[in-house]
This record gives sequence, structure tokens and C-alpha cells, in this order.
Amino acid sequence: MGCKERRYAIREIADLTGIKPVTLRAWQRRYNLVQPLRTDKGHRLYTADDLEKIKTIQSWLNKGVSIGKVKSLLESDVISSAVEDSNQLEEVSDTIDALGDLDGNKTDRLISMVLKEYPLSIVESKFVIPILAAIHFLKLGPRALQLALFKTMFVKHLTILINSESKRGHRPDRVMVNLDETGNLYAWLYYAQLIERGERVVLLDGVEEVSTLFSDASHYKAIHVFAQKSLPEKQLDAILEAKEMETGNVYVSPVIAHLIEERQGAAS
Repeated sequence: MGCKERRYAIREIADLTGIKPVTLRAWQRRYNLVQPLRTDKGHRLYTADDLEKIKTIQSWLNKGVSIGKVKSLLESDVISSAVEDSNQLEEVSDTIDALGDLDGNKTDRLISMVLKEYPLSIVESKFVIPILAAIHFLKLGPRALQLALFKTMFVKHLTILINSESKRGHRPDRVMVNLDETGNLYAWLYYAQLIERGERVVLLDGVEEVSTLFSDASHYKAIHVFAQKSLPEKQLDAILEAKEMETGNVYVSPVIAHLIEERQGAAS
């Protein structure tokens, strides 16, 4: 008796759900989806019901439902399983049109909005992947121009997001190495998700040689290695050797993990 209901700060909600604070604020201000309580100093406090609502919103977004339509779905009590999954957000079509017109202002605005209003996992699977797939089927000339515009604007806004999420006054204690080409969008998304989790990471973009990486970066708490391509045996050997060391502070992206598993399976 007399026990007060648990209250969660916005950072706690972010940790529990993976939804970054800037997105939670956008859901409140623009769409009135979740209205947290406020402390005397104006800090947001969320209830257990708010937490469950946020998880429900996530389930809609995972199905490709536009954030602008979520409120009506919540209010209508529609069962989520009745909605057909979509492999892309509604904003994809508008962005492709803007890229086709080489409209930098509209592309910039749409990317900024999507990164603020959706979790990074949704941005990757239902925004970036469909757009890159559409660009891939264009003729060489238009493809090069539209890809350059999209990559430039996307990395720009990811950088803004990363800077806002990074803890001020703390030096990076982790390093991420991208073995793909400089500016690879998936590498930057991987980097942004590390920052979003509260890790203090410095990115080394477009690294070609890793033979000295693990000795030179030994003062870092952890090393994250990213690649989406097949790697030379020498690089895989160096990564595998570092992972097997007792420190256990080397982490790899899914593609590298798969390559290592294949290599170990072939050797067994």
C-alpha cells in the first residue's frame, strides 16, 4: 500500500526501447502520441503505460506503418496483425522523387525528418535499403548523381545526430574501423547505433589495412570492426586472432561474423 508507480526518465525509456530521445520528443511534439509527466524542472517522466504504448508504436513501425498514421491506429484499437507488412516507409516515395529531381532542399528535409521520427533500425531496413535498391536500377549517369546526393545528405544528418547523442566532456574510449569504402551508409548507421547506445566511439572510415590495428588501438576499451564485403584471408586471420585473445574486446559486424564462421567451419 502507498507504493508510488514507477516513473522513467527519457534516457531510461531510450535504453529500454532503443528509441532515441530526439525521436521520443518528436512523437510528443508533432504527433501527440505520448504525453509524459513533467517534474518541477520540466524533465519528462514516463509511466509503465507510456512504456507499453511506445512498444506498441514500435510494433507498428516495424510493419512499415508511417508514424503519421500511428495515432489513428492506436485510437481505433486495430489489431496489429491485421495490418499487412510493408517493406518501406511512405517517405521513401517522396525521397526518390526528390532525388530524381536532384532537389537538395527537399531531400535534406525528408532525411532530417525520417532520422528524427524513426528508430535507426527502421531507417535502415525500411528507408535506406529501398532507396538504394531503387537507385541501383537507374542508368549510370542518373544513378551516380542521385546516389551522391543521397549519401551526402544522409551522412550529414547522421553526423548531426551522432554529435547530439555523444556525451559531452568525455573522450572516446572505443574505436570503430570501417573496412569498406569511405562514407558507406551502412557503416555510418552501425556507428550511429553504437553512439545511440551510449558508447563513446571514434570512427576510422575507409581503412584498408588492419595488420597493426589491434596493437596500435590497445588503449581503447573496445574495437568494433565493420565490413559488408568479403575480406582477404590475411585480414580475417588478424581479426580472428584478436577476437580469440583473453581481453575479449573486439566486436565485428554481422558480415564479418559470418565470414569467420565459414572460415572456422572449413578448417574443422
